[in-house]
Amino acid sequence: MKSKIALITGPGLNHRYFINRLHREFPIECVLIEEVTYPNFTADSQKLQEAWEWFFRRRKEYEHNTFADSESWTRKNQPTFIPVATGQLNSTGTLKILQAQHPEVIILFGSSLIGRELMECFPNRIINLHVGLSREYRGSSCNFWPIYDGRLDCLGATVLKINAGIDTGEVLDQGTITIEEGDTEQSLMGKSLILGMDLTIQVLRRWFKGNKATLPLDRNGKLFQKKDFRPEAISKVKEMVESGHLASLIEAHLKAREQST
Repeated sequence: MKSKIALITGPGLNHRYFINRLHREFPIECVLIEEVTYPNFTADSQKLQEAWEWFFRRRKEYEHNTFADSESWTRKNQPTFIPVATGQLNSTGTLKILQAQHPEVIILFGSSLIGRELMECFPNRIINLHVGLSREYRGSSCNFWPIYDGRLDCLGATVLKINAGIDTGEVLDQGTITIEEGDTEQSLMGKSLILGMDLTIQVLRRWFKGNKATLPLDRNGKLFQKKDFRPEAISKVKEMVESGHLASLIEAHLKAREQST
């Protein structure tokens, strides 16, 4: 079975979980760790600043409790780890590094957009794990915006082939998360990644058996960029949590699910 896999991802604990889940299942040829930059927002009020700090404090705690154990998992081999500076993912140097590895498939999670030259060099071999339903939400933080919109049924993950658009490629697999009583904004977002990893592993097992079947994306979801993830949006979700509105949405979702079964 050919399984020369290259990964392109970021440096965060959620990215390391992505690496570790795959590394437990498959030998990995190389891992490109892209330096991640986010817009430097200045909150316009103390309330917004507190909401920003509240969110990232809760995210850090959730990710530590959920993903940190993956750092000690048994791994299939010892891949090469290669740092990629901000803005250099589509550089000639990065392209040469990947060409030298001869990957059968390249898997992305949380990386910058892939340029045309890289896509043309590895046609139909670049897969993206998108923590969202691409027919509903595309781009960045798509496990956050369904919560913001109160559309919990749109929390999920899509594994898709890369094309020239943003999360508009053919779908290899997709699904929605299982929502449970007691979920928080952080666990809902985290479940999207956990589900996405399950789907990615299933896709790769089929891929290496020669099954690369895809489905066309039936519609393009709304596009969000990093610049949209602002303190004002986080403040709204904080209010949803603290007012009990998110808990009410979860309860309504569970009742609707129960009635449909």
